[in-house]
Amino acid sequence: MRKFKLSVSVLLLLLLGLSALAIAQEPVTITWSFWGDPNELPPNYEVIEAFEAAHPHIKIETQHAPWSSYFDRIQTQMAGGTAPDVMFLNNIPSYAARGALMPLNELVERNGFDTSPYYDELLRIFSYEGELYGFPRDNDTTILYYNKDMFDEAGVAYPDGTWSWKEFLEAAQKLTKRDERGRVTQYGVVLESNKYYNFIHQNGGDMFDDPLNPTKYIGDSPETIEAMQFMADLINKYEVAPSFAQMLQLGNSTELFASGLVAMAMTNAARVPTFQQADFNWGVAPLPTGPNGIRANSMSGAGYVISANTKHLEEAWTFFEFLCGEQGQSIFASTGVAVPAYRSEGTRDAFVNALPEGFGEVFLNDTEHGKIPPLFNGYVELNSTVITPALDLLFIGEATAEEVLTGIRAEVEEFLAKR
Repeated sequence: MRKFKLSVSVLLLLLLGLSALAIAQEPVTITWSFWGDPNELPPNYEVIEAFEAAHPHIKIETQHAPWSSYFDRIQTQMAGGTAPDVMFLNNIPSYAARGALMPLNELVERNGFDTSPYYDELLRIFSYEGELYGFPRDNDTTILYYNKDMFDEAGVAYPDGTWSWKEFLEAAQKLTKRDERGRVTQYGVVLESNKYYNFIHQNGGDMFDDPLNPTKYIGDSPETIEAMQFMADLINKYEVAPSFAQMLQLGNSTELFASGLVAMAMTNAARVPTFQQADFNWGVAPLPTGPNGIRANSMSGAGYVISANTKHLEEAWTFFEFLCGEQGQSIFASTGVAVPAYRSEGTRDAFVNALPEGFGEVFLNDTEHGKIPPLFNGYVELNSTVITPALDLLFIGEATAEEVLTGIRAEVEEFLAKR
């Protein structure tokens, strides 16, 4: 009888253990949001497939929107406490300052997550007041795409690492075509309005004394003024690039280059899949250096964060850790659309092997020259209300760089003083 009671007790304990295990493994659904063009989306679903195979009790529900509408929706959800559990975001300090993001220092330490493969500068971008709030998926490295067929037709040598602004401008002029009435039918280059910091840094200039914790405005320095004037002159003086107003009708940089309307484009790796469908030969080269030989590129990128209001923190962290570890990073790197922020032999090989021979090295090498643009808390507001409206006047030729950059000094300094 005693043995029977003991057996029953063991059976009950076993059943209770199995019951607890079943409860622990009860399916949980978390939401993951991201933006991207159609060609950029497949790796996201590949990540989900790999993750759910390894963690069958965690299901990932996606929330996708185009770049143009993504942030409005996210901010509305944040305000209502219903933001996705894991989000793809940029401008991290501005969200962290509002308490919308989960601080990660304790989770990183508790789980022994290795942060060493990440660029230190990128980790700075994902931090606020000493706390880490996320990890970058990629770096927004910009390179020079060029249409080989147009270069061959014009008898212009392909760009390489020896180009400075001088060679770049000369090539753009030779590659720009006009009809008998003087109207441009083919532009030498297309620019992106939000990439002006590359020109500033290539000339040794900057807008603030510290991109993440500024105390001083230095955007009216001779170096910064010269860089911004050169960029504007490409549009208004030399007329080798379409204006940003024209691009509203003609198409963005990706569309203009892919359709064969421009000879060169300065943009990131996300455009590679689209350009691979073009019916002409094209190549990539490093960005040109400034007049004094300074090589500079972007050191910024979007990445992953966890909502401060997630109701499934452990599951969100499990997915987040997968996304930001080598396996998740390698999946994105293997598409060639994202220069990996996670530096390992695996991610490097995955990225290089995804692109035509020699292309991956151009991106990775130029990434090493990255500099951080302004990303401090409040910069989005300052940029949209003060800086961008002023630069619009420069880019349409109604004011010089000196007039614009000296003209906003008082407003910028007042804004910084109130931070």
